[in-house]
Amino acid sequence: MAIGLASCGESQKTSKPLATTETKLAAIKTLNAIIKPSTSATVITSNDIDWPVGDLPWDRFTLPLISPNGLHAIVQLGKTPGLDILCGLENTPVTTTSVELYALDPMQGRRISPLVVDRKGLVIGRGANDQFALVELPAGENGRWIGEIDWATGSLRWIVSDDAINCFSTTNPAGDIAWSRREQDDNRFHLVVKTSRGQRVIDDGSSDWLLPSFVGNGRLRAFQILNGRLTLVEFDLRATDPMQTSIALPIIQSGATREIAWQIATTNSGTTVNSPTAFYHPVRKRMVVWQPNNVVDTVALEPNSIAAVPVADGSWLVSTTTRVIRQSNTGENGIHLRNRFAIPIATTSLQWTHLFLIPDGNRLQIRAINIGE
Repeated sequence: MAIGLASCGESQKTSKPLATTETKLAAIKTLNAIIKPSTSATVITSNDIDWPVGDLPWDRFTLPLISPNGLHAIVQLGKTPGLDILCGLENTPVTTTSVELYALDPMQGRRISPLVVDRKGLVIGRGANDQFALVELPAGENGRWIGEIDWATGSLRWIVSDDAINCFSTTNPAGDIAWSRREQDDNRFHLVVKTSRGQRVIDDGSSDWLLPSFVGNGRLRAFQILNGRLTLVEFDLRATDPMQTSIALPIIQSGATREIAWQIATTNSGTTVNSPTAFYHPVRKRMVVWQPNNVVDTVALEPNSIAAVPVADGSWLVSTTTRVIRQSNTGENGIHLRNRFAIPIATTSLQWTHLFLIPDGNRLQIRAINIGE
């Protein structure tokens, strides 16, 4: 797919960090020293520990996908498709969206002109790796297709282009793809996993399987709706029959819908290389860490939290509508990082271990932070 290069009058503009390297390193050392749970922790001025990267355009609804290394972002602009389309209930072609690719510069904050993909009507998927980001094309009777867009060139390549409804595509560092699939005349999704070794279906013949996500390269999680119950299920992809390895965590006992599952799965943004992962629990009304096979299998994070990503030492960056804190892996109260809302993103970089997305009207400010072990 051909792409166009959008003009930008401020290309290559440099924005200097607000704090010196020495100040940042000193702040991080202090941060690491006081991570022990404390209900009366001192608030640290965020400019001492994080720095500006730039900003992204935003439709005020759809969060961008960020590559695991934190160097690329894809944004979806235009009128947001209805929830029925996003949840896979409807497949009406979309005419109001466009997508753009942005190169990020976490060290110097240079602003680089985006790549604008010519193809309209795309919906960004749920996964990206350091080579590509996933997008989907609702195409009515022609099905819902899945494509990958190369970060470097903006080229679009279709990897699933049949007449079925293929939704919720995600990937992992190895380039494996997973998604939910249903036929046009069927109202139940099953899971499909495509790797270099071939393609397999994961299904029990009766449940609605939604919104898969990889845990590293070897495991997969997905939401299951059966008889009104919503469950989070984890599979071992290395097994001959992953369904036989399934471990389940009940979430809602009645009244579950695809809309609820979609809202739970899309509140938290992060890469697919970090394990464990957290999700928003609608009953507990906070982020919850699920640790299958552990003595304590769930850890409840800060009350009213809506996003959480892991830190290398086992702690968590946790966001509420008013602040961001760093909590221990026991879920006890930790220390304040920011006294305003920000969405944390974990990366694989050792220089900018995390990014913050901060809503600012129709833009998302991006700040970087280095939280070492």
